[in-house]
Amino acid sequence: WRFVMLRHSVFYNTWMVNIITASEDIRIVEPLADLLIQKYPQIVSVVNNITSRKAGVATGEYEILLKGESILKDRMGCYEFEISSNSFFQTNTRSAAMLYDKVKEYAGLSGSEYVVDLYSGTGTIPIWLSGAAGRITGLEIVESAVQDAEKNCRKNKIDNCTFRLGDIKDLLAGVEEKPDMMIIDPPRVGMHKDVVSQVLGMAPEKIVYVSCNPATLARDLNMIQDAYEILEVQPVDMFPHTYHIESVARLRRK
Repeated sequence: WRFVMLRHSVFYNTWMVNIITASEDIRIVEPLADLLIQKYPQIVSVVNNITSRKAGVATGEYEILLKGESILKDRMGCYEFEISSNSFFQTNTRSAAMLYDKVKEYAGLSGSEYVVDLYSGTGTIPIWLSGAAGRITGLEIVESAVQDAEKNCRKNKIDNCTFRLGDIKDLLAGVEEKPDMMIIDPPRVGMHKDVVSQVLGMAPEKIVYVSCNPATLARDLNMIQDAYEILEVQPVDMFPHTYHIESVARLRRK
């Protein structure tokens, strides 16, 4: 046994249980899945991720669906989302809607812009901005997240968002058209220095940077401050009663 990860859909009040183990043993985990489904009717999905890695990560090298559905459905604003066990999705969906509204406000889109979203995950920000932009390209390294993003666009009848799978450094090199603006929403480690160089080289007029780590936000903004003016930074308390804080920064090219 390694971890148990729970995902909760606030809108539907349903749960996904992800059991992370070091090896595969259906004889042990399947009876547990049966028991969970029987005892807690709100559980709609039980999956088993298997990983031999010793690191403290709650994702596996491969996954087995034990009971129920392979995804969890949730809703934010007027949009419906399907989330796989290994795909990133904000845990506090009510605050996330406020966060994405702030991203949309800072983006200041007029309807014709080409937007590139770095670290696009399950497509939440591109979908949130889809009605205000001309075209949006999302770049993401996790395959299940890209698949979820494409499904979520189809589910919400959105046709102006596309997604590319791969390392952000490699994907940015393949973006031939200069974006009018860029959304950057990296993991806690922030941007790789090569990605920073590529962003500076592409020189979008506007950047909205979404951060879950004030330390790497400060570091990354410091690396681009010669080229970009920081207009506003808005904290969003996604995890009340903890020291964690999300921030949205609005930048404009000098």
